[in-house]
Amino acid sequence: MQRVFLIAVLAFLSYLFFKSENILLLSAGIAIFIFGMIIMGEGFKSSGGGALELFLRRQASTKLKSIVFGAAASAIMQSSTLVSLLSISFLSANFITLAQGIGIIFGSQIGTTSGAWLIGGLGVKVDIAKYAMPIIIFGVIFLLQSSKRFKSIGQVLIGIGFLFLGVAYIKEGFEAIGNDFNLAQYSIDGMSGVLIFFALGIVIAVVTQSSLAAIVLTIAALNAEQVSYMNALGIVIGANLGTTMTGLISSLGSNVDGKRLAFLYLAFNAFICVLSIAFIYQLITLVKYEAIAFGIDENNYALKLALFHTTINFLGVAFLYPWIEYIAAAAQKIIRQKSNAEDDVLYLSSPITHEKAIREAVRKEICHLYQNAANIMALGIHVTPEDLHSDKKAEEVIKLRSRELDFDYEQIYQKKIKTVYGKIVNFIIISQSSGADEGIVGDLTQLQKAALNIVEALKDLKHLQKNLTKYMISPNSGIKNGYNAIREHLLTQFRILDKVFKSEEEDLGVIFIAQLETFSEKFEKNASLMLGTLLKSGSVSPLMGSSLMNDNAYAAQISKSLIQAAKIIFIHKDMAQKETMQAALSAKEQ
Repeated sequence: MQRVFLIAVLAFLSYLFFKSENILLLSAGIAIFIFGMIIMGEGFKSSGGGALELFLRRQASTKLKSIVFGAAASAIMQSSTLVSLLSISFLSANFITLAQGIGIIFGSQIGTTSGAWLIGGLGVKVDIAKYAMPIIIFGVIFLLQSSKRFKSIGQVLIGIGFLFLGVAYIKEGFEAIGNDFNLAQYSIDGMSGVLIFFALGIVIAVVTQSSLAAIVLTIAALNAEQVSYMNALGIVIGANLGTTMTGLISSLGSNVDGKRLAFLYLAFNAFICVLSIAFIYQLITLVKYEAIAFGIDENNYALKLALFHTTINFLGVAFLYPWIEYIAAAAQKIIRQKSNAEDDVLYLSSPITHEKAIREAVRKEICHLYQNAANIMALGIHVTPEDLHSDKKAEEVIKLRSRELDFDYEQIYQKKIKTVYGKIVNFIIISQSSGADEGIVGDLTQLQKAALNIVEALKDLKHLQKNLTKYMISPNSGIKNGYNAIREHLLTQFRILDKVFKSEEEDLGVIFIAQLETFSEKFEKNASLMLGTLLKSGSVSPLMGSSLMNDNAYAAQISKSLIQAAKIIFIHKDMAQKETMQAALSAKEQ
């Protein structure tokens, strides 16, 4: 069906292009403009990571700062949609809170109005195509450099150049079409016109995936007198709502907070649209007086349109600003976290496009995988998950838990480990194959090894569990003590590992890992000595001794696998902190 629709659209456009060169000119302008936005967006995504991450983690700590960030990022990138997608990525990776994400979304709605001012002020008065050519040339020169940063700058410059070129073609296209027939004859007066062109604005923004593209078209049509001012206002209001569709669709694969933010993005723009339509005449009057105050000519409808766009978005943000925390709380109640969160991923989602956010999301998901695994491993040595966080000494817990716990190891493994691990691996493979930087690809490979180490530890514990269950209740005190020593060792290791995975301080993480390695070496030596003593004294049979020896090896391997996983996770947590510091130093030097 999709192919049939695509073929039909291409055939229809081909017919229009054959019949009218002016429509071809206008369509080419739209295509060039959208292509420029795509290229510019890719450049910003590649180059803006360190600064964005630094600001989001350390500077966007208040509502006002989040709004300022959203406004600045949207003004620079000229895309509130791109900023919203980045916000969903960072929120999915837990770089920011939901309230911060809302602030960024609010700010992006203010920042995105700068494009209308640029096009309204220069695009319709200046031959903007003259500036496009040198910008594209400079962009290509940067793009040919080996430095990734220069390549990103090149993409941004080429994108800006194509934006300017697209605006010039759109402007020329509308002027040429005006010579053939007058689109203004289809204008509709009053509220009916606002509503009909509001729907048209939604369609244009959805098709182009950009409110700016819809506004550029509207300003060009307005300048060529192909659309009335009242109808143009309807298109701008509709474009505000239509631009949210991309974020909403992209959020379908995100985690619960990503869905909440996309929902609020839609709700916020819908709120602005409802108020704008309900008070359209009052807003027109307000814009009229604002234009006088700013010295804008009464007949300069292009700038008045930009002023209207800014006014409705600013008023919407100003009205909802005091309620951001309440809005976040309401979203959390409306869109709830699944009760079986352990059975699914928490941090991985399809809209995550920022490379560092991808790595951080994978790292956190592996920490989540370990928490699931730790609970299963606790049951595997017949202690409860609560015992992992108990203040009681490991020796006391083992004495207290002297009976077998009834649980289905395989069923729990399939439910809480296999699903999460499979999604981690799938997410990593997709991320690595989507043109990620070589450094990020290598990091993801290492993180995948950490996840594999956790899974391997669980498999080793399963091999160990059969004999452990049998001999921990044996009347033979020698073999019973031997297996209880394994249980005590593993419980101690699990408790320290929990601290490593949760530690936020570099020094503490190093200490905990050193403790793990020391305890592991000590256990291997003591286990060997105990086994020798038991065999020499005849306290255990050779068959029991063989089982204990094999299971001591399994316990040692479990520790090594988990320590290796902890090292990888800790290194990448430390790496993220160091990158943030480096970004801060670079920003300070510049």
